[in-house]
Amino acid sequence: MAFGSAGFGRSKARGHGGGGGGHGGHDDDLMITPLLDLFVALIPFLILSVVLSKISVVDVAVSKPVAVVKKTTTNFDLRLVVGKTSANIELNGKKVKTIPVAAGWTDELHAELVQIKKSNIDEFQIRIEPATDSVLEDIMGVMDAARHLNESDEPIIKKDGPEGKPVKLKYLFPNVVLRGVYS
Repeated sequence: MAFGSAGFGRSKARGHGGGGGGHGGHDDDLMITPLLDLFVALIPFLILSVVLSKISVVDVAVSKPVAVVKKTTTNFDLRLVVGKTSANIELNGKKVKTIPVAAGWTDELHAELVQIKKSNIDEFQIRIEPATDSVLEDIMGVMDAARHLNESDEPIIKKDGPEGKPVKLKYLFPNVVLRGVYS
């Protein structure tokens, strides 16, 4: 029995004459109809999956484990410990405020960070420590609240350069460092 006679991917030509023995009645072309059917079914699926997928990139510095901790040049240490039920704001080792995680809590956090920024205008770094029970959406909300000033916020003006030219700040603490997360 020839491979083409069982119908496994080869077509049998009919009506080509030479009906006797040998290979005179067989055509050795591949049947591509099932392959085309597969492509017709897969192409719309692949196009839709590309259109519906959204890729987001978040720029975050990840702290690296070190044996010796270096002293920082400033005395500013803003730390935010995010848990499942509350977030603690600590400034230079002292607890400033505890905000319960509830609807709209990131707005309250943002308002508190704006007040901290007003008194520490030259600082741009915040350390975020997610607890083991914290939710990823909460951590992302904290990062959004900590990075940018909203248009509804009162403007923060910083004197920049040797002439002291006033500059309106766009960012609160854009240098976000996640602690406890290692790459």
